[in-house]
Amino acid sequence: MAKTRVQKESDLAELTEKIKSAKSVVMSEYRGTTVKDIDAFRGALRKEDVFTKVYKMTLVQKALKANGIDAVVDYKTPVVLAVSNTDEVAPARIVKTVGKNVKTITILSGVVDGKFMNKQQVMALADLPSRQELRGQLVRTINAPVSGFVNVLAGNIRSLINVLNAVASKA
Repeated sequence: MAKTRVQKESDLAELTEKIKSAKSVVMSEYRGTTVKDIDAFRGALRKEDVFTKVYKMTLVQKALKANGIDAVVDYKTPVVLAVSNTDEVAPARIVKTVGKNVKTITILSGVVDGKFMNKQQVMALADLPSRQELRGQLVRTINAPVSGFVNVLAGNIRSLINVLNAVASKA
């Protein structure tokens, strides 16, 4: 059933507000995807607190223009929008991961912090580790000198214990 003008205006207002408050938006193609795969895709996005909905491209273009984003999009198909208000990388990473298993889901383009990104830029963003992984790497980097120092100090004690064990085993 076709949408009424009021419904379209409501969708446009909703989408404009979502894009305005979003840290990251990824546009994906989904044609030919089974319902089971779409449900798995949406479930993966939901786990990471990423909003997803299918919109017509003309509506997306109007919402991008309303937010002052110069986007070069000439897709003639409806797209799945993955929108995150908290993480810049999550939508791109999830779409790319799911796209490896479901060949019909592909990244088309995206918007990060109000800047339009083409497919290659979004794919590069998808390769970045998650925020939690980056924090873990930072903690390991900060902790590395301390760990090394403890190992050096423990090395002398280990050597002494090995010598004492060797002497005790001869006796």
